[in-house]
Amino acid sequence: MAEHQVCPGCGGARGTEKTEHSVETDPQGGQRPVQRTYWSPCSVCGGSGVVQR
Repeated sequence: MAEHQVCPGCGGARGTEKTEHSVETDPQGGQRPVQRTYWSPCSVCGGSGVVQR
């Protein structure tokens, strides 16, 4: 049976907080910077928080 260990990619948190930067047009036609933060599942463990050894 395989042993499980804490994921080295996310430290067991199951994902990471990511920040996206972009520019949007406001109603007056001007541009303004926008920053969005979101949670994304860890790409190493697939969001489980553990990996098999």
